[in-house]
Parts: sequence; C-alpha cells; structure tokens
Amino acid sequence: MRYRQVLAGAFTGTVSLLAITAHAVADDKATTILEAITVTANGTQDKGPIVKRARSGTKTDTPIAETPQSVSVVTGDQLTKQGATSVSSALRYEPGVTTGSRPGDRFDSVFIRGFGGFGPNANYIHYLDGLKLPTGINYDVPSVDSYLIDRIEIMRGPASVLYGSGNPGGLVNLVTKKPEAEASHEVFTRFGNNGRAEVGYDFTGPVDEEGALLYRLTGVGRLYDLGVDYTDSKRVAVAPSLTWAPDADTTLTIKASYTRDPNATLTNWMPALGTLQANPNGQIRSDFFSGNPNYNTFSRTQATFGYEFEHHVDEVWTLRQNLRFMHSSSDFKGYSVPAGGSAWASAAACGGVAYLCLGRQATHYIEQFNSLAVDNQAQADFSTASLNHKLLLGVDYQQLDATSTYGNGTTTYINYLNPVYESTPNVTLTGRQDQIRHQTGIYAQDQMKLDNWAFVLAGRYDWSSIYSSTTTLSTGASQKYDTQDAAFTWKAGLLYEFDNGIAPYASYATSFDPTMGTGYGGKTFDPTTGQQYEVGIKYQPTSFDALFTVALYDLTQQNVLTTDLQHTSTNTTLTGCSSTTCQTQTGEVRSRGIELGAKFAITDNLNISASYTYTDAEVTKSNVASTIGKTPVGTPDHMASLWGDYTINSGALTGLGFGAGVRFMGATNGDAANTSAMKVPSYTLVDASAHYDLGNYDFKFKGVQLAVNATNLFNKEYVSACASANQCFYGTGRTVMATVSYKW
Repeated sequence: MRYRQVLAGAFTGTVSLLAITAHAVADDKATTILEAITVTANGTQDKGPIVKRARSGTKTDTPIAETPQSVSVVTGDQLTKQGATSVSSALRYEPGVTTGSRPGDRFDSVFIRGFGGFGPNANYIHYLDGLKLPTGINYDVPSVDSYLIDRIEIMRGPASVLYGSGNPGGLVNLVTKKPEAEASHEVFTRFGNNGRAEVGYDFTGPVDEEGALLYRLTGVGRLYDLGVDYTDSKRVAVAPSLTWAPDADTTLTIKASYTRDPNATLTNWMPALGTLQANPNGQIRSDFFSGNPNYNTFSRTQATFGYEFEHHVDEVWTLRQNLRFMHSSSDFKGYSVPAGGSAWASAAACGGVAYLCLGRQATHYIEQFNSLAVDNQAQADFSTASLNHKLLLGVDYQQLDATSTYGNGTTTYINYLNPVYESTPNVTLTGRQDQIRHQTGIYAQDQMKLDNWAFVLAGRYDWSSIYSSTTTLSTGASQKYDTQDAAFTWKAGLLYEFDNGIAPYASYATSFDPTMGTGYGGKTFDPTTGQQYEVGIKYQPTSFDALFTVALYDLTQQNVLTTDLQHTSTNTTLTGCSSTTCQTQTGEVRSRGIELGAKFAITDNLNISASYTYTDAEVTKSNVASTIGKTPVGTPDHMASLWGDYTINSGALTGLGFGAGVRFMGATNGDAANTSAMKVPSYTLVDASAHYDLGNYDFKFKGVQLAVNATNLFNKEYVSACASANQCFYGTGRTVMATVSYKW
C-alpha cells in the first residue's frame, strides 16, 4: 500500500510540474512563434580528456576547481582509450580508489579512502545518474554495463549531506548516455582472448526538424570467460531514452534500461595455503575451478524506468525532479570453499594426504527486489550585496522491497591437483528473508561566492527504517526486527581561487549509514557515523588544458561492528543473534592519507594522467585487543598509476596512436590481526593500447577505427587480495582485445 501511495504522490507531483510548464508554454504561444530549439541533454557537462565540471560534489553544475572537496571524473574517451569493459576497470587509474580486489563481472565494488570490504562489508557502486542504486539482501546486486555510461564521477569523503546514508569513504556516480542534439551513430565489434566476442551500437540525434525531441538508443551484447575453467559470462543490455524540450526553459528526459545476464561469474576464492602461502603438495593453479560446472551459475535480470525533469521558472528559480523505478531478480547457485572453519579435508578423507582436498559447500539463493528513488530539487541563483548565492533545496525518498530464499547443501571435497567434478548436488531451500527499507531526507545547500572566495554550507536530516524478517520454511517460525533511525549530517567548505588557477581549500563533512541485524537480546544496532577533515589544493593552469589536485584527509568512522566477547555460544544462549557469535558496536576505524592526481593534455594529441595515494588506515577502538592499531583487511598503504596516450597528427602515420599505463598496488593484509603469514605482496601491472583512424589512410574508410587493448600485458600471476585464511583471490591474467568501430 505504501508503495502505491508513493507512486501516486510522485505521479501527482510530476503532473503538477508539467501542468505548470504546459500553461507557461501555452501563454507563450499566444504571442510568440516558436523558433527551432537546440537541446543539449547533457547540460553543461563538458567533453574531452580533461573534464572541468561535475555535479556529484554539489548536485549543481559546478567547476571542479571551485568545489572544496576531492572530485574527479573518468570520461567516456578514457573508458575507450583504456579498454575498460567494466565499471571497476574504469576506476583503476583514479587516486584513492582500490578496485580489482575480487576479479569478475558479477558486481562492481571498490575501496575508497580505505573503506570497503568483502561479502556483506563490500562497498558496491551505489549511484546511477545521481540516484541511489540499491542492492538486494545477499547476491542480488545490480551491475551497470560500462558501454551504457557516458562518464563516471568520483566524490571522495562523506556524501550523506546530499545523498543520505552511505559509506564515509565516498561515492561513485555513474552518468549514463543521454540524447544529444547532434546526430551520431556508432557500431562496433570486439574479439579477444578468453573467448571474448562483443557487438554494440549507440545512436543519437534529433527526431523532429525543430530539435525539440531527441533520442538515444544504446545496446551491447558480449560473452567471454575469466581465464578460469568453467567461468563463461554472457550479457545483453539495451538503454533507450528520449528528451523532450517544448521550450528553452524545459526539458524532460525519459530513460529505460534492460540488462540480462544469463550467466555472470566470479572467480572462486581459494585458501591462503596454496595461493598466498606455499602448499607442500604444490600451488593451486590460477585457472583452477573449485566449484561444480554442473551447478555453479548466476543469472540476473534487471530493468529500470525513470525520468529527469528540469524547468527554469525565471532568472532565479529552477525546479528539478529525478525519478527511477528498478526491478532486479537473480538466481545464484554456488559451490565454494567455506568462508569459515577449515578449508581442507582431513588426510584420512583424501588418500592419506593432508592439504590436498578442498572442502566445498553448495548454496542456492533466489532473490528479487523492487525499488523507487526520487529526488526533488529547487535551485535559486541570486545575489545579496556582493555575495553570489547558488541555493539548493531538496527532498528525496528511497524505498526497497526485497526477498531472498536460500538453502545450503552438504560439504564435499575435491582434489585440486586432479579434480573430478561430481553430479549436480541437491540443495533444498530452507529459509526466506524479507526486507523493506525506507529513507526520506530533506536538505539545503548554499554555494556562495565573493570575488575569488567560494564557500559552501549544507545540512540534511534523514529518517530511515529497515524492517526484516527471517523465516524457516519447514516450520514457519520467524525472527523479525524493525530499525528506526534519524540522523543529521552537514558539511562546510572554503576555497580561494587565485588568478593563476591555484585554489587551496578546506572542508568538513559527516556521514551516517544504518546497520542491519541485531545483537544480543535482539537489540537493533545504531547507524555508523563518520567525520572527515580535508585540506587540499587544486590547480587549473591558464596556459594549457590540465587539472592537478592534492588532498589530505583525516576520516573516522564510529559504531563499527565487532565481536561481542560477553555473549558467546560457550557462556550463554545467543538470543537474537544471527550466527554462532553475537556482535556489538565498539569499533572505530580511522583513515588518514594524501592523494595526488594529475590529468593534462600537453598537446592536442598527448594526454597523460597520473596518481599517487598514501593511506594510513587503522582500527582505533575495538573490544578485540588484537585488532587495535591494525590496518583493515584489503587496504593498501600505497597506490600509484600513470597512463599516457599519444596520437600522431602529421605525416604518413597520421591517425595512429599508442597508449601505455602502469599500476602499482601496495601490500595489503588478509586478516584482522595483520599476521605476516597473511600479508598479500604488492604488485605492478602494465597495460597498453594501439588505435588507428582508417579515415587517414583512405577517405572511403572515414569513421572506421581499429583498436587493440591489453591489460596485465606481461600476464603477471598474483594474489589480488585475501579476505581471510580461506578467502584469497587471484588477480585477472592478461586480457587482449581487438575492436573495430564505425562512426557516422
């Protein structure tokens, strides 16, 4: 019922806005003959290798050099030149962002400023076109295909003041392709190792002669494997959109998407013994599949429908409403090494040889969710005396209704040196979890400018609720909890922009994030909270196209879950706890660091990007003494990257270009105690590309481009991360792709 009420409210509000707009248009038509309208649906978002503006940091069109917080953008051109085929791979050259910890294409998760994790602690990509991209209960996590994306905006540090609940490390906002006024068409095909084959298309342009109606239709289909036995992946995605501009002050963009993954795989985790550590029987091959090819599958279907509406009421006020519905369903069957306990069969169960046969447990999850996200904004641009204001007022709402039905099978064993894959296991669905989440937030932000000074002040109040029930299917017995939270978050920032392009700044921001589950006695948890102090310098030269950034930050998160040592299965009945141990909120994690970023075009045909990150993350409070002062799992101290692309623009080789990049990932810890045996070594990877515009060879080939991309060029074998002694991941091996595209 509440879902229908929200739909009715959103619909009514939209109709009201459109009615006002239509009335204004009608009045205008009475006295004026409309001329042709030129629409740019992407607003003032600039193109090219060096992007100067972004919305994610303020929800307004603001230059990055005037935003007192760390913000960067990955452009569509960068996605193409670097051969990024997933969101995670598109972020690998960005400062402060760690990707690739767990290879695969099922999910996109990141560490930002040391905050992330594995399993239920993973920091998934949570924003699409400025609206929350929800996740289901367990494995039903959406994935947006990189070919549908126009650009990716990264905001580092707490973002709750504009977006509500979230990870304190920052957010990644995916901006999808939208209709454009200039007609453009592209088709491509791609082939590569690991059985890769892809086709795609991207068409956009005006529908009518006046240019008041624009369209875009983008689609892609691909299949490949992950370089591991029995890990075939398939995907089909399509995204149509229409932009209608009845006048120069009004635009309505209607967007939809459909993505079908008949099989989206992840590489199975392996124990540290045989990957990170030497196994007396020999190392586990990086292409070894520990699952069951007759059973392991992950299928997912996701669909979205929504719109972006904007109307300039007058010279001061602009109204916006963005809305998206989403449906997702998934079916996951997995056979993997147990995350806890022993990963190995006893010697007696494996022909008298220890550490040879891996234990595996079958699981089955059938999940789905429906979600709604809507963001209403009113922006006022005005002046008071010599102070210029950009005032933003907003109300947003998010809802998720999710279900997960699941079951576990018995444990079996497999010899990793001589695997024999058994018949399909029988897994009975034994439980169901239902979850309903609501969040409503009201926020206000004022961006003020006085000569070279820029100041931002924002505040927000959120109401959040989570209802969850877990039911045993055989008996109908259920456990329920209902969490009600409210939180105020705010931020302030100050920046001074010198005439030479140097802009020092300082800012403070806070965050909150509801914590699901219950502790001893069924007590619900408080939200985690975060606070960040940040200072930095941005430099945008006036003599050439570039943006250089330096950021230093001090970020703390409180109310982190830790093991409840007072209530264990050995001394009390675990009433209200969801596992064999209870959890409590005594933890605190602090992350301090420095991030250096540089993107510059030395000439029109030479682009370079570079980054360096130092992260000092540690557990500062915990009731588990052995973890205090230790670095959280999966967080590297150092990261660095360098990428360059050069295109010859004169002579016989005009149109031929080359790109090369190097990525360094520092050592990480694979357990909370930071033991030396679980230290994951650092690694360095090299990427390369070549591209050629055939139109420079012969005019009849105008629009045809050839490209070859290679990641991990030297096929380095490495462990990318460990989440525990039972969960280590091999990094992705060499990937080579050849692409032929045609644009007209």
